Amino acid sequence: MQHALSLTRFLPYRCNTLARKISVSLSRIYTERFGISVAEWRVLVTLAEYGELLAKQVGELTSMDKVQVSRAVAGLLDRELLLRRPCQRDSRAALLCLSPAGVGLYQRIEPEVLAWEQSLLAPLEPAERKALFALIDKLELQLACMSDQPAANQGPT
Repeated sequence: MQHALSLTRFLPYRCNTLARKISVSLSRIYTERFGISVAEWRVLVTLAEYGELLAKQVGELTSMDKVQVSRAVAGLLDRELLLRRPCQRDSRAALLCLSPAGVGLYQRIEPEVLAWEQSLLAPLEPAERKALFALIDKLELQLACMSDQPAANQGPT
């Protein structure tokens, strides 16, 4: 029986598989060497990049759900890697930022993950790297456009 669909040629499957392999390989740096989880790393790097944020904003920026963010924040707070202060606009929310210890940890991890990324990208020529990121940007834009369309027009998934 012959089918048009083959997982080895199906973009969603290939992207998911590659993303999972990348995440597992990269996570060895911050999990094994620094003792933080994938979710904690995402919170740490997001706060390092954006500064003070609400947990909800961290979730939006990292594509993590509320429970994942909450657990990661709790773990980082327990190790005094984050600071939390009340939000003036919403008494139920708290603003989060890296503590001095969190900044220090991030500064130790950052060069290692950037070196790991360079190693991963090493087989690509500079023009190929640029094209790769341009293609990813185009696909993300297309997905945003597709999410604005009614579900019936999006075709099968």
